[in-house]
Amino acid sequence: AQPGQVNKAAHFVVPMIFMFLMFMVVMLGATPLMHGVLEEKMQRIAEVLLGSVTPFQLMAGKLLGMVGVSLTVMTLYMTCGIVAAGWSGYGQYVPAHLIKWFVVYQVLAVLMFGSMFGAVGAACSDLKEAQSAFFPVWLIVCIPLFVWVQVVREPSSTFSTVVSLFPPATPMLMLLRQAVPPGPPLWQPLLGILLVA
Repeated sequence: AQPGQVNKAAHFVVPMIFMFLMFMVVMLGATPLMHGVLEEKMQRIAEVLLGSVTPFQLMAGKLLGMVGVSLTVMTLYMTCGIVAAGWSGYGQYVPAHLIKWFVVYQVLAVLMFGSMFGAVGAACSDLKEAQSAFFPVWLIVCIPLFVWVQVVREPSSTFSTVVSLFPPATPMLMLLRQAVPPGPPLWQPLLGILLVA
């Protein structure tokens, strides 16, 4: 392949890898959180725990634990991916500034989606009910997967800007836009972080 074609492919593949890694880590952490909350509720473990801590402290502890697990998994996969890219001669296509943004967006995504999945687990009384309530939340998590190709092709378009500022899609789509040079102006990622928070 010619250098121009490799460069174009890298600007398509690298954002895709970052987005799917974030999606995978969010799903690996958020789904067990929902099941854990539901299981504690069904087995009346939550009642014992709530005798010692407030509901907010209990859920915040679960979320922070999930953030720690997601950062560990992300570090493992990210390190392996960067080493593999460097070893195969494609290391220059992984922008260093993107890794910092990835960590910020990963934490925000895990907190946001973990809260949603935890709320589903807390609101339901059995697994069947939770599975029904899980579907709409899962669709919200999947929004970036439906539009990511358009965002990578035209990262500066009005559509890409608007959809990347929609809070449930911001962590994944803003990262995509930042991966494709020249990237969005700095105020857009900062506004996206503020909206997600």
